[in-house]
Amino acid sequence: MYNCEPARSPWQKSFQMECRIFVKQAEALANYTRKHPENYDYEQNCNVHRGLIRLWSQIARVKDTGLDMVAETPRCPLVLKQRSYWFIRDLADQTEFEDDCDEIEARLEALAVKVQTRELENLWIAGVLESTALHIQDKFHV
Repeated sequence: MYNCEPARSPWQKSFQMECRIFVKQAEALANYTRKHPENYDYEQNCNVHRGLIRLWSQIARVKDTGLDMVAETPRCPLVLKQRSYWFIRDLADQTEFEDDCDEIEARLEALAVKVQTRELENLWIAGVLESTALHIQDKFHV
């Protein structure tokens, strides 16, 4: 019997792998912050800050591989399901996908700044990281 759904491209597989890496890193950092709810310890605070910076770099890789996926295989299943999400809209200068990634980058950068000044509790950071990881999992079928 013929399967009419196109096979996942190597580009899509690479994109989803980068998404999985982001999700695993976000979940690991969320677990760490839950185990260390006090943000007064210098070493633990530095670990959370470094983790946020790693996540910030990882979401940039997610964005780059996503754009490469669209450029190289615009007919892969992930793109075909939501074409308007992956391609530039009328009068827009970038895609909704890029907007989502930029929003996550900005959120992670703001968290990192607030961690340095100890303005946020670690449990709140854990919640933000977990919701971001769930968003990535749901949106990109990771």
